[in-house]
Amino acid sequence: MKTLLAACAVALGVVIPASAQQTAAPAGERHFVLENTQIIPVQSQSTGRAHELVVVLPSSYAAHPEKRYPVLYYLDAYWDTPLLTATYGNLIYDNQVPEFIMVGLSYPSGANYDVERRRDYTITATDADSGRADAFLGFITKEVAPLIESRFRAEKTDRVISGSSLGGLFAIAAAYKAPGFFAGHIAISPAAGWDHGALGKLDAAYARDHKALPARMFISHGSIEYPAFQQPVVAFQKQLGNRNYQGLALQTWTMEGLDHTAVKGDGYVRGLMWVWKPNKPAGPSGLTKAMQQQGE
Repeated sequence: MKTLLAACAVALGVVIPASAQQTAAPAGERHFVLENTQIIPVQSQSTGRAHELVVVLPSSYAAHPEKRYPVLYYLDAYWDTPLLTATYGNLIYDNQVPEFIMVGLSYPSGANYDVERRRDYTITATDADSGRADAFLGFITKEVAPLIESRFRAEKTDRVISGSSLGGLFAIAAAYKAPGFFAGHIAISPAAGWDHGALGKLDAAYARDHKALPARMFISHGSIEYPAFQQPVVAFQKQLGNRNYQGLALQTWTMEGLDHTAVKGDGYVRGLMWVWKPNKPAGPSGLTKAMQQQGE
């Protein structure tokens, strides 16, 4: 997995630590590297462990020092940074979303990502290496967001959290555990069946005492995902839709003919468009402008 990750990351332009690469590059060889990116190491007081942040700044950031930007906090940055940077560029060209800062949640080189994410993204414990989502959410809200908002020109009132699979489970749970902290939640094929439907139980407990859930939320899944995984997602989408929470703008989406990881491309396009729909920039897309300039 790590060899594949390193190869894909270099090919797609993501910056990764040298220690994560399996072979040294020949002398003088050039690499395609993403501009406006940096990796920030963080030793968390909330989790007691080392983490890394992959920060991707908008291309206009340096040229417009007066401008502040919304922020996308995305999980699984070690896998999804190339996809999200490409998706961002496409959506900006099409003028579908505002410019925003991206902050990827990652771990130091050499970490076992499957073990780390299972520990941090799951909302209940089924063994000693799971159920620490509360601590990880505290890391994001109490450490990461304040760091980003002090170091960069980041908005405090327009944050979005996103994730896939276990990351999607976490992204939805954050709406209940830190209501209002994030304005948007993107959950692509969330692991809604985790621990016999712990997510549905979290929603039911919240609904007993709350009438409002202020957020724009996008929940999607693929039509050919494994039935035992897919069915809890569909059931949760229906359960949440029937709540009629005040302040909740919910969009659910089924991606026809796609399985568990292929859904990410379409899911992030549609999810980002949905959560930032109220802030969609005015004016034509890049293609429209180019065609108009050519008089076609």
